[in-house]
Amino acid sequence: MVIDVLDDNLFKEAGKLKATYKISLADSIALASAKTKNAWILTTDHHEFDPLDKQGVLEFYWIR
Repeated sequence: MVIDVLDDNLFKEAGKLKATYKISLADSIALASAKTKNAWILTTDHHEFDPLDKQGVLEFYWIR
Protein backbone atom coordinates (compact mmCIF):
# COMPACT_ATOMS: atom_id res chain seq x y z
CA MET A 1 0.00 0.00 0.00
CA VAL A 2 1.27 3.44 -0.87
CA ILE A 3 0.12 6.30 1.31
CA ASP A 4 0.58 9.62 -0.41
CA VAL A 5 -1.66 11.77 1.82
CA LEU A 6 -1.22 12.29 5.54
CA ASP A 7 -4.42 13.73 6.97
CA ASP A 8 -5.15 15.53 10.22
CA ASN A 9 -6.51 12.38 11.92
CA LEU A 10 -3.24 10.59 11.29
CA PHE A 11 -1.21 13.47 12.74
CA LYS A 12 -3.49 13.71 15.79
CA GLU A 13 -3.08 9.99 16.45
CA ALA A 14 0.68 10.23 15.90
CA GLY A 15 0.84 13.06 18.41
CA LYS A 16 -1.04 11.02 21.01
CA LEU A 17 1.26 8.05 20.50
CA LYS A 18 4.40 10.21 20.61
CA ALA A 19 3.24 11.88 23.83
CA THR A 20 2.33 8.58 25.48
CA TYR A 21 5.27 6.35 24.51
CA LYS A 22 9.01 6.91 24.17
CA ILE A 23 9.14 6.46 20.40
CA SER A 24 10.52 8.45 17.52
CA LEU A 25 8.39 10.76 15.43
CA ALA A 26 8.77 8.46 12.42
CA ASP A 27 7.65 5.46 14.51
CA SER A 28 4.66 7.39 15.84
CA ILE A 29 3.57 8.23 12.28
CA ALA A 30 4.00 4.61 11.18
CA LEU A 31 1.99 3.38 14.17
CA ALA A 32 -0.71 6.00 13.67
CA SER A 33 -0.99 5.04 10.02
CA ALA A 34 -1.46 1.38 10.95
CA LYS A 35 -3.91 2.25 13.71
CA THR A 36 -6.09 4.51 11.54
CA LYS A 37 -6.13 1.90 8.76
CA ASN A 38 -6.63 -1.08 11.10
CA ALA A 39 -3.40 -2.67 9.85
CA TRP A 40 -0.51 -4.56 11.42
CA ILE A 41 3.03 -3.31 11.90
CA LEU A 42 5.70 -5.49 10.27
CA THR A 43 8.95 -4.98 12.17
CA THR A 44 12.13 -6.35 13.71
CA ASP A 45 12.39 -3.51 16.24
CA HIS A 46 11.74 -5.25 19.54
CA HIS A 47 13.54 -2.50 21.46
CA GLU A 48 11.02 0.18 20.46
CA PHE A 49 7.85 -1.85 20.05
CA ASP A 50 7.85 -4.69 22.61
CA PRO A 51 6.26 -2.46 25.28
CA LEU A 52 3.49 -1.39 22.89
CA ASP A 53 2.92 -4.99 21.78
CA LYS A 54 2.62 -6.16 25.40
CA GLN A 55 0.07 -3.40 26.08
CA GLY A 56 -1.97 -4.36 23.01
CA VAL A 57 -1.69 -0.92 21.42
CA LEU A 58 -1.52 -2.45 17.93
CA GLU A 59 -0.99 -5.82 16.34
CA PHE A 60 2.61 -6.50 15.41
CA TYR A 61 4.03 -9.10 13.03
CA TRP A 62 7.57 -9.87 14.11
CA ILE A 63 9.95 -10.99 11.37
CA ARG A 64 12.73 -12.01 13.75
